[in-house]
Amino acid sequence: MILYATVIFLLSICLAFQYVTAFMFLLFGRNNPYARFVEKFYEHQPKDWYDKFMNFFYIMNYGVAHRGYVKVMEKHGGIKGKLRYAGLVFLATVLLVIIGNIINAIEVRLTS
Repeated sequence: MILYATVIFLLSICLAFQYVTAFMFLLFGRNNPYARFVEKFYEHQPKDWYDKFMNFFYIMNYGVAHRGYVKVMEKHGGIKGKLRYAGLVFLATVLLVIIGNIINAIEVRLTS
């Protein structure tokens, strides 16, 4: 039970960082101090275990939101790109709520 709670806690923290990153990009764009800070975590050719760990940390905490924003803005740009990115964040939220409800229903059945 403690292991399960720890894993869920870590995943929820990672998800919270993804949402913070997504909303920072949505509000301020790619040219802000936070975006430059996030981009420095990823190493394209990791040399040792530390670089590999930082790549994993980047992907878990920032990567999905950052890569998604870059791809959408390169393809659409401007206000259209920001609206599409906001739509993607909304769809991800709906999908995560559905998955959360399914997991909750499974937990209730297993514990009752």
